[in-house]
Amino acid sequence: MKQQINQTIIPVLKGIKDCENAHKYRIPYLIIMDTHIAQLEHCCKLLKDRDKKIIVHIDLIKGLKSDEYAVEYLINSLGVDGIISVKSAVIERVKKLNRLSIQRMFIIDTQSYLKSIELIKNSQPDYIEMLPGCLFKMISRVKSDLGIDVIAGGLIETVEEYEAAIKAGATAITTSKPELLKLSNIL
Repeated sequence: MKQQINQTIIPVLKGIKDCENAHKYRIPYLIIMDTHIAQLEHCCKLLKDRDKKIIVHIDLIKGLKSDEYAVEYLINSLGVDGIISVKSAVIERVKKLNRLSIQRMFIIDTQSYLKSIELIKNSQPDYIEMLPGCLFKMISRVKSDLGIDVIAGGLIETVEEYEAAIKAGATAITTSKPELLKLSNIL
């Protein structure tokens, strides 16, 4: 069963300070990344206490190996609601545990695109986070080729770029830019 994210901007929290300020967000889903494992439990507790849905970017948590065991730890011990990873095996485990799965896809050339398409067809995540998100012409192509909703991430820095990503077919964007987080009255 596909999990739904019903917001067009997903804030990215980097560390305890960002998590402590999560009460400012009027939306449920938030992403934790660029922190370390010793802070992760505290961050998750802060967000859960504020009734937030937690998505952890497992590949960007220092001290945590991004594998199937880490998935079980994040879901069973910390109660996270979703996981982002570039690894298909991680995504497949997240899906088996009935949590939101987002697979990251980096498009740097035709070869990386084709390889990513092949991998994602097998793992079938709930969403794809396509990077760079400002590669607007690829958003509709990825969505069409895979039949999976696209979240645009990386290098989206202006309101115009956010609007272009949504217009190109992105379901949402991920960002830590304060000026973009003020959109849609989420902050």
